[in-house]
Amino acid sequence: MIIRPLIDDDVQAVAKIYTDNWKNTYRNILPDSFLKRMTYEHSKEKWLSYIHTDKQGVFVAVDENDMIIGFSAYKPYYDLENCLLLDSLHITQTVQGSGIGKKLIFTIGKHAYNNGYEKLSICIVKGNDRAEGIYTHLGAKHHKDFIDDFEGTPSNSSVLIWDDLNIFVSK
Repeated sequence: MIIRPLIDDDVQAVAKIYTDNWKNTYRNILPDSFLKRMTYEHSKEKWLSYIHTDKQGVFVAVDENDMIIGFSAYKPYYDLENCLLLDSLHITQTVQGSGIGKKLIFTIGKHAYNNGYEKLSICIVKGNDRAEGIYTHLGAKHHKDFIDDFEGTPSNSSVLIWDDLNIFVSK
């Protein structure tokens, strides 16, 4: 498996992973009406525009068959000074639990460190306990709770913070 930056040709695969994971992960957490409105095409537009915006980016995990099996995205987190936001992390269901997510998190953490950021944050939807457990196990600490807005759909969410990026470069 290799991790590399997303290119335009990868966007369809990332859109599929993103949409399928949202519909699975957030079933019974977010309203069905919101999840049913999610489409591959809408997600494709999101990620295509994302990689063409300054200070944002996406890394993909690619298996030995050149298939994208996961991705992580980042952008500045303007609520805190000098903080990068790990904006999205999704792994195909067939390889979840194999360490790919951790490698993608560390890739974003190293990117933050190498680009002069002092902290890394992630926003999680309350009820996504598995994700929260992974991030706290890797050293993230609770920063605050807030109401997130997903295209008009409110969500109880939390921000977790890694205050020391050295953990991402020392391993």
